[in-house]
Amino acid sequence: MLRIKNSATMVALFAVILFSGQALAGALPKPRSKNPEAQKYIDQAWALELVDSNAKIYKDCIAIMEQADKKDPNNPEILIDLSRYWWSYGDNLPKETKDQQRVLEGYYAKGMSYAEKSMAIKESVAAHYWWAVNKAAGLEFSGIASQAAGFPSIKRHVDYVTGHEPDYYYGGSGRIWSEIQSRVPKILVKIVGWNVQDTIDQINNGIKLEPRYFDNYVYKARFYYVYFDDKNEALKTLEIILKQDPNVLPSELSANKISQRDGRELWKKITGKDYPNK
Repeated sequence: MLRIKNSATMVALFAVILFSGQALAGALPKPRSKNPEAQKYIDQAWALELVDSNAKIYKDCIAIMEQADKKDPNNPEILIDLSRYWWSYGDNLPKETKDQQRVLEGYYAKGMSYAEKSMAIKESVAAHYWWAVNKAAGLEFSGIASQAAGFPSIKRHVDYVTGHEPDYYYGGSGRIWSEIQSRVPKILVKIVGWNVQDTIDQINNGIKLEPRYFDNYVYKARFYYVYFDDKNEALKTLEIILKQDPNVLPSELSANKISQRDGRELWKKITGKDYPNK
C-alpha cells in the first residue's frame, strides 16, 4: 500500500515525475475517426469538457458526440464516449426525489446501451468500464435485493478491466468500488463478500501509478469518511491535493481543478469549515 508521510514528500514526488519525461499512464484514450467531420465533432466535445464539469457541458458533449456518431456510425470509440458522457451528465444532476431518480436511471440505461453496442463491435476495456459505471449508478436508487442481484454483472465487467488494463483511467476500478461501497448499505457489502481492503489497495495503486491525478485522492478521502467514519485519514488525504498546483499534470488541469473543488466541498462537509481550517 502506498503511504506518503507528509505533503512535502508528495510535492517532491510530483516534481520528479513532472520533469522525468515519462509517458503518461492511464489517461483516457481519445476517439479517432477516419471521417474528418466526425473527428471535428470529437475534438469539439473533448475541448468542451476541459472547460468544467457540470450537467450542461455534458449534455452539450452528448449532442456533439451524437453528431460524430452520425458521421462515423459503428465506431466503437465514439460509442464509448457517448456511454461516458451519459454517465457524467446524470452524475451532475440532482437525485433527491423519486422522479429525479427515475430520470437518471433512464440516462444510465442509455449509457449502458452505448457501451453494449461498442462491445458488440469490438470488445474493449473502456466499454466494460463504462458499462459497469452506468450499471452501478443506475442501481444506486434500488433496494438491497436488486443491488445484490446486480453485483455479479458489475464485478464481471470490472474484473475484465482489472485483468486486462488495471491502470485504465488512472486506476478507475478502485474509484468504482469505493463509490459503490460508499453509497450502498454496509450490509450489502457483507452480503456480497466485498473485500474492502482490496478497494483501498486499488485506489492506492492508482495514486502510485499517477500521483498527479487528483480524483483518486478525493474518492479515497470520501471512502474513508463515509465507510470508515475516519475523518482524520480523509482530511490528510484531501490536504495532499489541496496544497498542490492543479497544473502539475497539464493534460488533466481541468480535471484536477474540479477534483480540488470537490475536495474543498468534502473538507467543509467533514469539518464544517472552509479549507484549510479544521
